[in-house]
This record gives sequence, structure tokens and C-alpha cells, in this order.
Amino acid sequence: MSDNRPRKASTTAILVAAVRASHLRWNSKPIFSDRYAIDMVTPFWRLVANNWLLNRLVVDVLLRALRPTQTVIVLRIRYAEDRLREAISSGVQQYVILGAGLDTFALRHPSSADRLRIYEVDHPASQEMKRRQIGRIGPLPSNLELVPVDFETDRLDEALIGAGFNPEAPAFFAWLGVTCYLTTEAIRDNIGQIAVVAAPGSRVVLDYRYPRRLVPPAGLDLVEKMDRFVERRGEPMLSEYSPEEIDAEMERTGFTAVEHLSPAEQAQRYLQGRQDIPEPPPNFAFGLFRKSRLTE
Repeated sequence: MSDNRPRKASTTAILVAAVRASHLRWNSKPIFSDRYAIDMVTPFWRLVANNWLLNRLVVDVLLRALRPTQTVIVLRIRYAEDRLREAISSGVQQYVILGAGLDTFALRHPSSADRLRIYEVDHPASQEMKRRQIGRIGPLPSNLELVPVDFETDRLDEALIGAGFNPEAPAFFAWLGVTCYLTTEAIRDNIGQIAVVAAPGSRVVLDYRYPRRLVPPAGLDLVEKMDRFVERRGEPMLSEYSPEEIDAEMERTGFTAVEHLSPAEQAQRYLQGRQDIPEPPPNFAFGLFRKSRLTE
């Protein structure tokens, strides 16, 4: 499969970790607490996250127009891990993070080592960066497998099984901050390969980008700024879906929608009128899907 990502560590992954670090450092009531994010980022972003004046300069001045994107970064991982806890409570023992970047779940939850196997899937260059950053903290957690996948040449299903993943047992898949950077063809291919290894009862959480027709007119300026920001960094957004369209893609391979969370519903569930955190951007929704049948 192909996803058009460059053959280098993702700059977006570093920015996402920096947002998590800054959110925890400067919010008295964080929505999501990632105490290891600060160890994952580059020295520059570590300085930005730790220094109040520099953080305010970057976040509130230089990137002020993009502050809602920082909100969605925090909300989507909170949503995914809320759903993951429900899956673990029902007996799921495998967690697959697709496009894992600098995720720190395995570091934050050492007590899960005896009941949850974690598979982080990402480009080899990004995973090499991840190994270096984890080395700053300590050894790789015993229940974590880093699964290098070049999405242009490798098969996701084969890579997971080669890493010890059990396709006969239900799993939880988190696919965050990825689909918008893939073509629709690559997304379809990815979904198909997830379905190959996902036993009935498996769940997938993903975020997806709305088409412009679903964005309120007042939000179009922000959407255009977001698109230009990532495009200038060599990672343009390539796909967009309505809830009905992403449902159709998932249903082709046996996944049924359990829930969609629109931007307004995200704010209602997690922000509850907070004035210190901007509302999320108007063009990213979350979806939870459950594997209801075997892939034909």
C-alpha cells in the first residue's frame, strides 16, 4: 500500500508530542496527561514546552490561529484511550497503534504489561527516532513491539503477524492523525489489511477530516490555514469523508459504526464550557467501529 509519506521521521509526530507536553505543563486541569511527552520531543520543543514565556510566544502569538488544532490533538487521544479502557475491561488483550509516532501509552501504563500486548506501527525512520527518545528514559517496555512498516512497500497484516500479533483474538486499533494524510485508495487498502487480522469483536478508533461542505462558513478560514500549515511542512492533507462515507468504507470489510463524535460533540463531552481551551476545529470527527463479521 502507499501513503505518500516521506522516507524520514515525521515532523508532525514531533509537533503532536510537543502539544501534549505543553498541554500537561500549562493546564491546571489537563484533559489528557502525558508525562513522558516532554522526553519524546527535540531539544527546541522541549524548551518551548518548559519555558512559560517561550511557550506563550509560540502558542499564543506565532501559532495563535492554529490553537484549535492543539485541542483536537489532545481530545482525540483522550477519546481513543477512553474507548481502549472499555475494550480492555471486556477482555481485549492486544492494542495496535497505527502511525504511532511518539505515543507513550506503554510508558504511562507499566501495570498493563501482564495483560496487554502493544504493537506500535510506523515508518522505520519514525521508529528509529522513537527508539532513541525512549532510550533517554530507559529500556523498551516488555509488552511493546515496534513494528516498522514502509506503507509504500510492506503489508501491514504480514508485519503484525510477524511481530507476534494474534489474528484469532480481538484487538483494539487506534488510527489517529493519519487518515487525512492518505489518499482514499491508501485508506481503503489500509482498512482492508486491518480487517484481515482483526478478529470479530475487534474495535477501531480513527479520526477523519470533513469535506468543506460540512464545515460552517465561519470555520473555513481556519481550515485553509491548517491545510497550508501542514502542506508547507511537506505533509499535505489528501482525503476527506462525511460520516456516511467513512461508514461505507468500514462496512465493506465487516466493521460497523458504534459512534461518531462531531466537533461540537467533542467540545460538549470534554470541554464542558471551559474558557481556557479553544474549541476543536470544525472539520475533524472521531469514529468508533466494531468488527461484526469475518472478512469475505
